[in-house]
Amino acid sequence: MQKHTFCPRCGTQMQTRLLEGRARDVCTACDYIFYRNPVPAVGVVVEHQNGIVLVKRKYEPRANFWSLPAGYLELDESTEAAAVRECREETSLDVRINALLGVYSFGAGAYSGLVIIYAASVVGGGLQAADDAADAQVFDPDQLPSPLAFSTHVQAIEDWRQYRRRQLRPILPPTLPRSSELHVRPARVEDAPQIFALLRLVLQHQLHENDQAVMTVALLRRRVNDPDHPILVAERDGRVVGFVALTFRRTLTGWRAAIEDLVVAPDYRRRRVGQTLVRAAVSLARSRNCMVMHLDAPYASPDVLQAFARACGFAGGTVGSLLIGSYQGSV
Repeated sequence: MQKHTFCPRCGTQMQTRLLEGRARDVCTACDYIFYRNPVPAVGVVVEHQNGIVLVKRKYEPRANFWSLPAGYLELDESTEAAAVRECREETSLDVRINALLGVYSFGAGAYSGLVIIYAASVVGGGLQAADDAADAQVFDPDQLPSPLAFSTHVQAIEDWRQYRRRQLRPILPPTLPRSSELHVRPARVEDAPQIFALLRLVLQHQLHENDQAVMTVALLRRRVNDPDHPILVAERDGRVVGFVALTFRRTLTGWRAAIEDLVVAPDYRRRRVGQTLVRAAVSLARSRNCMVMHLDAPYASPDVLQAFARACGFAGGTVGSLLIGSYQGSV
């Protein structure tokens, strides 16, 4: 590990000390601590022409090995923007980010880091190797070159396979009636402020702090691109008047669904907005072959929760975290 010789704050020579259980470079004059942190990288699994795009690396590490288009973030970029840029620089393709596949750690000690990898699709450009790529080709996912350059890319491609297998069917299939006034649809990033405003109505005592607000909005932005944690919104005349947040998880006996949060604007309560959102959630759960759904609303009283569950057509279960034995409502 290379020693940091002079303090970047005052220019004084630094020395190595044992701090927080690690050897760190510390300034002998101003006590500035130089922390070594990994630089995040980003990558994309690009679906194109019935396959995925790989590039052959021109330089070390792992020169002449095939890998996903990937690279490091710039200081002024979001992870999504960096992933799009890196793909364009290496493959000449313009892509759209569709979903977050995962965050993967690699290496050890001074040579460790993390890479954030997305699923993406082509929206423009033509496939051609560029920048530090020696070649760029489309490969059948079942006939990839082996070994790939990095184990993290192998993990991401496997996660992409699972993502493709669980691709969501339409949120509102034709069998679900649509209200002439109310439209239920998947949440978008730009809905985050309105969803957060609804959350404040029911959790005012928990959402006053600015850091909590920032964390909540960040979580909303992530869930928009996560098919296993979707958010549906009820919209009328461009206003989000309610939302439902779902989680899907795979168990040993099949898929399970959970309604984690369900919030309706005060002026739209008792107007079947909540029931409409639940019907859409059940329809989505059925499209993913879920046999069981839980309903959880910790901010609602047990009596209100159970009455609402019955009104929505659910039967059986316990109060607070309601286990749905069977859905009796129509979808």
